[in-house]
Amino acid sequence: MKVLFLGNSYTYYNDMPKIFAEICREHGHDVTADSVTHGGYSFEDYLTPGDIDGELFLKKLRENRYDIVVLQEQSVRPALNPDKFLSSLRVLVPLIREAGAEPVLYETWGRRDGHETLEKHSWTHEQMQEKLKDSYTAAGEEFGIRVVYAGERFHRAYRSETGDKVFFEDGTHPSPLGSAIVALEFYRELIK
Repeated sequence: MKVLFLGNSYTYYNDMPKIFAEICREHGHDVTADSVTHGGYSFEDYLTPGDIDGELFLKKLRENRYDIVVLQEQSVRPALNPDKFLSSLRVLVPLIREAGAEPVLYETWGRRDGHETLEKHSWTHEQMQEKLKDSYTAAGEEFGIRVVYAGERFHRAYRSETGDKVFFEDGTHPSPLGSAIVALEFYRELIK
């Protein structure tokens, strides 16, 4: 199986796609994971004409026979502006299907308690998490595609004995443990 991840730092921190592929191989599955990532990017950024990373994504999509393309949106956009999130997917999903791959959504997580993004929007961690889950669920239903609820798994780990250990020190990105939790959720949902 060949998987392409399109996203930003929530994907590339700790090289989560590589962790995912290693988990798959450890369990006897032949999986390769490729990625196109750019810090802070939204789907809209990748779709901007002339964007170098957007061109790289299209080139990889044309030249490789991916089985799955995992789509990770900018971490706040689905909670703050679900319409822009959906409008970008209306372009990306047909492109991926035309290339013969299955589009899959990567739901992300709310920021750590006290993070400035939460304060700016008067959200709690749980409120941001719920907004993200709702947006990804709505997108999955609109396009008839799978959603890997990695953010829900991350959230449960954060609210368990694991606590803050899932976050990098900035309160938004995943720690190595956080990335391993996300990669394991992809294994459970895509392979197992």
